[in-house]
Amino acid sequence: MPERREDKPFTKKQQTFIQQYVYHDLTNTEAAHRAGYANPRQTAYVLLNDPKYMNLQMKIRELQEAQQKKYEITFEKVARDLQMIRDAAVEDGSYGAAVTAELGRAKLAGLMVEKKEIKHGRIDQMDRAEVEARLMALLEKNQLGAASTQNPTLEHNEEYVNSEDVDDVEHWVEDEDGNDNYEVEDEP
Repeated sequence: MPERREDKPFTKKQQTFIQQYVYHDLTNTEAAHRAGYANPRQTAYVLLNDPKYMNLQMKIRELQEAQQKKYEITFEKVARDLQMIRDAAVEDGSYGAAVTAELGRAKLAGLMVEKKEIKHGRIDQMDRAEVEARLMALLEKNQLGAASTQNPTLEHNEEYVNSEDVDDVEHWVEDEDGNDNYEVEDEP
């Protein structure tokens, strides 16, 4: 690795570029733009790749490594911190917090795994027979009435028909795609 040239100080724009690039999570072009360079894309490329600016590149690496060490998260550090939190919570009598910290340690060690089940599918994607079958299964599972004797379809439940609406002729029509459509025609 070439030696860093300490004798040449950074210009004000270069200092701003370094600060923006390292500490503000910007792209090299954005950092050069904020530093005030007229051609930010080209200037950023030159500053970060040209051996003429090796001192600037080494300064950036040095600052980035310091940032990484500052926020370094290791298994040992997290486990130790959770143990300290647990111990402090037990001393204070905050058993809920102690349990939560201990669960965090168990998850960290891989002793516990959170399992989540995501189900896909919507009722509007089911055909009529699937909806009826699912409804019957739910009724039976939750023991809601005598599901085996009741049919949840509208055709078999007269209670859904209002006697005052008999003026209309009601019927189900199946379209060319096999979908059921409800049609109401006024009697002449």
